[in-house]
Amino acid sequence: MTKIIPFNELARQHHLNFLEHQRRDYQERQDYLARLRKLLFQVEAQMRQAEFQQMEIFRLAAQSLKVPLKFPDMGDRVALQRFFTENPFVTTLNAFFGDHLTKTECYEKIMEIRAGEGKKPGP
Repeated sequence: MTKIIPFNELARQHHLNFLEHQRRDYQERQDYLARLRKLLFQVEAQMRQAEFQQMEIFRLAAQSLKVPLKFPDMGDRVALQRFFTENPFVTTLNAFFGDHLTKTECYEKIMEIRAGEGKKPGP
């Protein structure tokens, strides 16, 4: 003769299975997020290193061409973005590096920037 399982026991088993399934899903997602965070950290570290290398090129060029260049705080991502897009010396060099200016045009623009820096009133 078959044994009849009470409804309460069936409901309990269903809820336990549901909870176990949700726990496994949650753990899989947590593991996935942990891997993504690790990858993001590695990518960000590589980006920072590349930014430092870029800034070193600009620093050397500014030093060689006697153009005053103040770099933003490396922790300020917005200031860094502005630095690379709004600084006249950097945008001129970027245009030259991107083959949008000849070396002569680049040099002339940099000399204009340097001359303009000397005329700016102090704070």
